[in-house]
Amino acid sequence: MKINYKKTLKFVTLLITSLLISLVSAASYSELFMYATPISIGTAKVQFTDGANTTSISSAGITGGGTEVTFDNITIEPGETRTYEQAVNITNNAASPKTINISFVSLTGQWITNFDYINVTMFSPTGTQKGNSIEIVSSGENVTETGGQSIPDGEIWTIRWIIKAKQGAAVTESISITFKVKVE
Repeated sequence: MKINYKKTLKFVTLLITSLLISLVSAASYSELFMYATPISIGTAKVQFTDGANTTSISSAGITGGGTEVTFDNITIEPGETRTYEQAVNITNNAASPKTINISFVSLTGQWITNFDYINVTMFSPTGTQKGNSIEIVSSGENVTETGGQSIPDGEIWTIRWIIKAKQGAAVTESISITFKVKVE
């Protein structure tokens, strides 16, 4: 049997090269783990607190650990403008300033035929208006958010609501409106 040394040498070289490549590229890995046990719900650091009008216009008061309030006890007469100087307060107990923005989310019901506007405005303890005054109107341009406003730690801001019913508003009609307060 005749051995072809040239082919054998090429084969051995290829075999050694393959072996070296496989050793160098051998999979090497380690594992990392992340655990979160338990994830607990804490208290909201920026939350609603009672204003002078909250208990008279909200039968349930502030709920959701200070994160929700439903004004379900508001009645307005045709042609009347109703003002709630302190519909609710927003209190910052976060140990640092936070940015808050109130924005319009939704409105249902017979709005255009029965109401002229709803105005929602934030005020600092000194009475200074904070951000834009939200104005949802039945005709014209709406202002739909206050814009981000920095509330200092420990400060309480009040939210004023002004609602204006049209002179010819139907007695049995109603609306529902939702606003969101974003805290950053």
